[in-house]
Amino acid sequence: MRHWSWIWAAVTAALQAQAQNFMHWTALGFGLGIAAYFGVSREPGVAVFWAVSLSAGLCAGVAVRLRNGIARLLIVIAVAVAGFSWSQYRAYSVSGPVLSERFYGAVQGRVIGIDRSLSEKPRLTLDQLVLGALPQHVTPNRLRVALHGSSQESLPQIGDIVQLAAHLAPPPGPAEPYGYDFQRQAWFARLGAVGYTRSPVMLWRAAPVERDGLTVQKWRREIGAHIAAHMPARSAGVAVAITVGDRMYLDRDVQQTLRAANLSHLLAISGLHMGLLTSLVFFFTRALMSCLPYLILNWPIKKIAAVISMGVGAAYLLLSGASVATERAYIMAFTIFAAVLLERRAVTLQALSITAILVLLLRPEALLGPGFQMSFAATGLLIIVFNGMSQWTWVARWPGVATYVMGSVVSAAVAGLATAPIAAVHFNTLPHYGILANVIAVPIMGFVVMPSAILAAVLAPFGGESLGLWGMAIGLGAILDVARHVADLPYSISHIKAPPPKVLGILAVSVLFGIFWQGRLRLLACIPAALALALWVHFPRPDVLISGDGRLVGVMVQGSRVLNRAKGTGFVARSWLENDGRPISQKAAHGAMPSWVEIVGKGAHPVQPCEKLLVVVQDWRSELVCGGFDLGRLATAGGVAGWFDKSGRLHWTTVRATIGHRLWNSAELRFTNSHHSTDRKPP
Repeated sequence: MRHWSWIWAAVTAALQAQAQNFMHWTALGFGLGIAAYFGVSREPGVAVFWAVSLSAGLCAGVAVRLRNGIARLLIVIAVAVAGFSWSQYRAYSVSGPVLSERFYGAVQGRVIGIDRSLSEKPRLTLDQLVLGALPQHVTPNRLRVALHGSSQESLPQIGDIVQLAAHLAPPPGPAEPYGYDFQRQAWFARLGAVGYTRSPVMLWRAAPVERDGLTVQKWRREIGAHIAAHMPARSAGVAVAITVGDRMYLDRDVQQTLRAANLSHLLAISGLHMGLLTSLVFFFTRALMSCLPYLILNWPIKKIAAVISMGVGAAYLLLSGASVATERAYIMAFTIFAAVLLERRAVTLQALSITAILVLLLRPEALLGPGFQMSFAATGLLIIVFNGMSQWTWVARWPGVATYVMGSVVSAAVAGLATAPIAAVHFNTLPHYGILANVIAVPIMGFVVMPSAILAAVLAPFGGESLGLWGMAIGLGAILDVARHVADLPYSISHIKAPPPKVLGILAVSVLFGIFWQGRLRLLACIPAALALALWVHFPRPDVLISGDGRLVGVMVQGSRVLNRAKGTGFVARSWLENDGRPISQKAAHGAMPSWVEIVGKGAHPVQPCEKLLVVVQDWRSELVCGGFDLGRLATAGGVAGWFDKSGRLHWTTVRATIGHRLWNSAELRFTNSHHSTDRKPP
C-alpha cells in the first residue's frame, strides 16, 4: 500500500506542476481528439457520438469534484473526447450529395467563386445546381468546373447564373496509398463534383443588384480586378493575393519562384500581413491622436487605437476570404488588442492556445492542413524564442538598427526551422536560403508594401489609390527580384520524399510535449521524435504504383520512377514524382517498363509467360490474365502500391484500405446523410 501511495503522490505532484501550462495541454488535447476522429478507419455511428459526448461530460463532472492535478488531467481528457465528437458533428453538418458516377450534360448554377486550377485554367465554383435530368435529391450542393478552350474567352461575374455543358466526376481520392486525400477536402468544402468544360459558358441570368449573400465575394472580385488593371502584370498577381486573397491573377512561375526562396508564405494572408496591417493602423492612429493635447489628456487614445485596429482587422478578414491562416491571424490580433484594452500582457503561448481552440471550433478539419500547421508552428516558436531573448539585458544596449537586423534574422531562422518539416511533408521541398530571402523581403513587405496598401485603401474613395498602388508595385517588384536571385542560387532547394503516415503527427506531439511538460520527463520527447525522423529517412517509396483507372503505371528502377505514359493522367503522375522527391516532368520520366511488368490491351495476351511476370495490368474488365489487375479491380481498390520484400515477392496495399470507410468516400454513408439538403428548387 505504501508503494502505491508513493506512486500516486508522485503522479499527482507531477500533474500539479503542469498547472501553469493548463491551457496549452487543453489545446493539445482538443487537437488530439480531432486527429483521432480523422484517424479512425471506419466512420463512427450515432451511438459512438453519444457515448463519446457522455464520456466527456462524465470526465468534466468528476474533475469539478477534485482540486488537484488529476482534475486537470480529467479536463484535458474531456476536451480531447469533446474534440472527437465535435469533429464528427462537423463532418455530418456539412454532408451533402456527391456525384456517384461520371456525368456529361447540361449544367446550370450560380457562380460563387472564380479561381485558377493547377493547369492555370480559369475555374468556377457553382451552387444552386441543376444537372440535366438528375433528381434534386442526388444533385450536389456545389461543384467546381475548369474552363478549357473557348469557354475561357468570357468569364461570368460572381452571382451570375450560368449554363454550360460539362464533364463531371466525383471528387477523386488519393493518387496513391497514404497520399493527399482531396475527397476529404472536397467534403468539407461541400463540393460534390469536379470537372471541366470546353463549351462556352452562357449567361442565363445576371447577378441581381439586391443582396444575394455574395456581396463580400463581389467586392473582393471587383477590388482584385481593379488592382490587376492598374498595376504591372508581374506584381499585380501578388498584390491581389495579399489584399483580397484571390490568386486568379497569380502566375505559376511566380509561385514556384517564391516557394524556392521560402517566400511563399507572403502569398498567404496570415499573421505577417494581419500583424503588419493592424500594427500600422494602431501606430498611425495613436500618432495622429497624439497630435491633439486635448485627446491625450482626456481620452484613452491607446485603447481607441486598439479598437480601431480590431475593426480594420475584421474588415481585412472579410475581404481576404477568411482562410484558416487569416482567421488564426485575426483571432491572435484580436486577443492582443483585447489585452491592450484590459491592460494585460498579450503575446503569450496561452493566447496562442486559445486562438488554436477557437480556430478548431470553427473548422476542425483545418488541423490536417498545412496552413494551420505552419502558421501555429511558426508563431509558437517565435513567441518562445523572443520571450527567451527578452531576458537578455545586453541586447537592450544595442543600437536600434542592429537590434532590428538581429530580430529579422532570428525571426526568419526560427520561422523557417518551425515550418521546414511541415513544408517537406506537404510540398516535398526544403529551401536552403530561406533565411537570406526573408531577412531582405519581410522588411520590404512591412515598410513599403503594407503602408502603400493602407494608403491605397484610404485614398480609394477619392480616386487617388494609384499612389498607393505605385508604392505596392515598387515593393513587390523588389521582393520578386530577391526571390528570383535567391531561387537561382546553386542548390537553392532540396526535394524530399513523402514520409510514411503518422510521422508528422508523432513529431508534432513529441515537440509539444517537450515544450509544455514541466520537469525532466520532457527529455523523453526526443525518443519518439528521433524514431519518427529515422522512419521517414529509411521508409521506402513503393516499388510499383498503379493508378485507379489503370492508365498509369510507375515502377522504381535504380532509384528513379519510370512511367509507362509520356502524357495523360498528369495529376497522378505529378503526385507520384513529387512524393518520390524527384519532381521531373512526366515526359522525362517516361520509359520502357521492366520485363516483369506488362500492360495488356483488350483482346491481346501477355508476351512473356505468366511465371516471368510479377505485374500485369489489363485495360478492360474481364477474366484476369496471369492473376493481374483489371479495370474493375483497380476501380474498387482506387489504385494500388507494391513493395518488394527480401525474398523478391510483391506486397500490395490499396488506396481503399488506407482511406477506410468514411463519410467522404463511402456512397452509402453519403446518401444516408444527405437528405436534409435536398429541398432546393432550380433557380
